[in-house]
Amino acid sequence: MIKILFVRSEKAFLPEIAAYIRYFNQTDEFRAYDSATLSSGYDIEEFDVIWEFKGIGGTKRNDKIIVHEYASLSTGKLPRYKNIYKAYMNPKPNLRIFLNDAVKEGYPFRDKVDFCMRDMGIDEQFLEHENVKKEYEFVYVGPVSRSREIDTLLEKFFSQGRRQICLIGNVDDEIYTKYKANKDVIFTGKVPYYEVPEIASKGLYGINYIPNRYPYYLQTSTKLLEYLALGLKIITIDYKWVNEFEKETLCSFYKIDYNNICFDFKKIDNYDYFSHFKPENYIWNNIIDKSKVKAKLLQIYATK
Repeated sequence: MIKILFVRSEKAFLPEIAAYIRYFNQTDEFRAYDSATLSSGYDIEEFDVIWEFKGIGGTKRNDKIIVHEYASLSTGKLPRYKNIYKAYMNPKPNLRIFLNDAVKEGYPFRDKVDFCMRDMGIDEQFLEHENVKKEYEFVYVGPVSRSREIDTLLEKFFSQGRRQICLIGNVDDEIYTKYKANKDVIFTGKVPYYEVPEIASKGLYGINYIPNRYPYYLQTSTKLLEYLALGLKIITIDYKWVNEFEKETLCSFYKIDYNNICFDFKKIDNYDYFSHFKPENYIWNNIIDKSKVKAKLLQIYATK
């Protein structure tokens, strides 16, 4: 039995870890564990595969299979420089996993380490909420913070009139204080992930607010996948990944210019939304299976 340890801090929100663990624990060859849930700690010697979600640094062990996952590009100041720094400073693993081609190309690795592509997926519970009674007009899922520019979103949203919005996620104190008396704003606060589908499904429109700047415009929006699985109409910032995804999945979203944000509710209500999105293709098990990571690990293990 090959034992995998997914290494992360307790504060890191990585829903893919739970998906990976479910996936591998359904197999005969693997048993997988989340370091953040091992209450008694862990001994690295007990594991065959050490799986890290990459910042800088990491485990150096020739007797272990080391997996480095790059689910996103660097953010903050000088993000491209950070990508280069990680590529040159991080130890050489046995396998790398990238979110997509744009993320892979963003890290200038010059070695011949094998790799997989593993896109974001959705939990099956997002497919279990059909014909839900609508209680909200607009829904936003994610951190309700100034760093995500949700203060700007709300300012623009309410400058066009009074419409209702439900915000699902941890809230900055400053934003909460400003809008807590506004009856058109529903704050759920941070809720367990398994409660998100039930709440979000009660909305009519799902807002995908992504800053149209590097690296966000290159990366998959998990919340947009979840909105589509719940049958919500999509209101989104206009950016590279969402345009490519819209064409690929034969959908039609209402798009807003990031540099001139305007919620024209009459146009939003009258827009011709449609979706040929097939959520079953994006269920985590199918996404992980498509990545071929299981076969890669078995191959590496056999030659170790």
